[in-house]
Amino acid sequence: MKAKQMLSILTILAICFFANAQEKPHCIYDDCGFEPGQTVYLFGDQVRLREAPTTESKVLKTLSIGMPMKVQEKHKNSWRYKGVDHHFYKVNYNGLEGYVLGGLLALEKKTINNVVHLFGRAKTGTEDYLLIRTLKDDGSFMEKSTRLHNEQFYLTDIGTKGLPNIEGALLVDYVAKAFGTEGGGIYLFQEEGELHQVARLSQVSDAGAYYLWEEFIFPEDKNGIAGRIRYKKEVGESYNRNAQWKKKSIETKELVWVNASLELAQQ
Repeated sequence: MKAKQMLSILTILAICFFANAQEKPHCIYDDCGFEPGQTVYLFGDQVRLREAPTTESKVLKTLSIGMPMKVQEKHKNSWRYKGVDHHFYKVNYNGLEGYVLGGLLALEKKTINNVVHLFGRAKTGTEDYLLIRTLKDDGSFMEKSTRLHNEQFYLTDIGTKGLPNIEGALLVDYVAKAFGTEGGGIYLFQEEGELHQVARLSQVSDAGAYYLWEEFIFPEDKNGIAGRIRYKKEVGESYNRNAQWKKKSIETKELVWVNASLELAQQ
């Protein structure tokens, strides 16, 4: 990989890291849990607020999905939910204190065009999934899931990016802390109150021997095109540094979002 190209990729990674520097990524590790004083929202429905941090303790109240509460502390007790071990948390709900399993609390709440989306985690074997529950006006919800290729990520509301036909967009932004770690992420567009998975983009670098960089350039971005998404994929390999033997390939195309899907743009 050329030094200039390598510097460019590292610069982009540094910018992404700086932009999220004040946030904690979502992950399955203890240090990615909820903090005392944090306002959280129920991911589960008909959740039992319990007197003690066990599944057998007295039920103080049964709560609906999306209800807000404030975290007081994390307890050492844990329980497996949807394939992931979660700690119990002591919480305060409208002055009532009790315990809720962490897996029943949303990782994050995002509201797009007055539609509320709650996010959770699941694990099947070695495969990690992001769960998305979209609340409906009648109090029910619909759930979707998408497989994660990196267990650490941010959830970023990126707006419409100048695209017509969408109400907003989210990026599941992977945290690539080391060479060889899957970067990039998953784009989700909201149309008519529903989130649709649009694309998975990869950004991987392997210590100068290989890199793959996929990106979307939206209408609002520099060099963007009105009404279209520019897709760019660049792949580079270094065979012999001493001989400066390298290869680079670039693929580009223009896409449009129509009928809840991404299609090649037509003239």
